Amino acid sequence: MTCQESGGGKSPRELAKACNEGRMVKLWVGLLTTLTILVGHGEASACKPELDGYVQNLAQGRPTFQSSVYSHPIVGLASNAVDGSCNGDWYAKSCIHTNNDLEPWWYVDLGDRYGIGAVVMKNRGDCCGERLDGAQVYVGNDIADPKSNFYCGPITDTSLGSVNTISCYGYEGQYVFIIIPGRQEYLHICEVEVFGIKGCPMR
Repeated sequence: MTCQESGGGKSPRELAKACNEGRMVKLWVGLLTTLTILVGHGEASACKPELDGYVQNLAQGRPTFQSSVYSHPIVGLASNAVDGSCNGDWYAKSCIHTNNDLEPWWYVDLGDRYGIGAVVMKNRGDCCGERLDGAQVYVGNDIADPKSNFYCGPITDTSLGSVNTISCYGYEGQYVFIIIPGRQEYLHICEVEVFGIKGCPMR
């Protein structure tokens, strides 16, 4: 049953309120389930099939973009971060890698607007994890100025092979960005997963 079908004579304001409350309950149940499993096992959920049926990884297989592609026999394409593999070894050919860009960036287009509960990011495991120091996660709808979108939080664990889980508090958006601000750096990420739900239309 959709939110519109369950109105039961409610005014538009009451319907929007009930719709939002139901959306947030579902979002936080899914988010808490995700966080419990992630904290307990310390690995990206693509490796955790028990998440099936609880939350959906909205990013897997979606279109992705990055500021540049590092020139190397192993091609660090943007799409590598949403290929469903949480292997942190660069030589497994499943990580993205930019050039030494000023404020390098990567983003995924989810195809529609979702209330985003959490973003999970797998760091490179074989080398240079500290390059992600200070990287920031944003969610929103403005691709022209990514930092004008909602700021979810920073990457705090840059150890080799680390998995960072950043809460976005249900903020709604179509795009999820990872940016290293304020310096020239290589950006490499080995998997990004985005968890959330489709929001109810507001009238």
